[in-house]
Amino acid sequence: MFAVLGDIQFEVVGSPEGYESAGAYDFAEQKVVESKPQLQWVGDDLDRLKFELIWHASITNPALQLARLRATAAEHLALPLVFGNGGFRGFFVIESINVKSQQLSAGGAPIAIRVALALKEWSANPLLLASALQAGSLSPIGITAASATGANQLTPGVSALLSTPSAAGASGPELEAGDVPAAAIVRSAAQ
Repeated sequence: MFAVLGDIQFEVVGSPEGYESAGAYDFAEQKVVESKPQLQWVGDDLDRLKFELIWHASITNPALQLARLRATAAEHLALPLVFGNGGFRGFFVIESINVKSQQLSAGGAPIAIRVALALKEWSANPLLLASALQAGSLSPIGITAASATGANQLTPGVSALLSTPSAAGASGPELEAGDVPAAAIVRSAAQ
């Protein structure tokens, strides 16, 4: 995984094809009598990120991915952006989605589409954000053997990832959405 925005994953295979990051610094111009104007730093502008994504039917369902991205944008929420190395970049809103169809089927279904996704930083109240991110105040999502019965019974104290049989057709170590039952995923109290 290259990055995740909220619950939308950007995979390395097939996309993103490009990534841009831009930051700016705002200066006010103060007029001075009989001299050149002086500049005064006012503050930093919000960061803007751009992703060039390409979705091809051989890797994913382009129409489904685009619908999911548009539905997320329609929620108008600031989402956390975390890169695959664990680096938290901050919270971002989806500013724009531009789509260019590169290949369509005879019926008009997209086979390959290029998506230019623009994100704009959402700046939270620093005190509110600091209190939410304090160590121990928010525990990460964990997987526990909370409820399991029958043939898929989980062993107490053993991660559900190890106890859950793999999904049919799974060919690698990466998890898919259906590999772990939703009932096994909980947010536990910080210890």
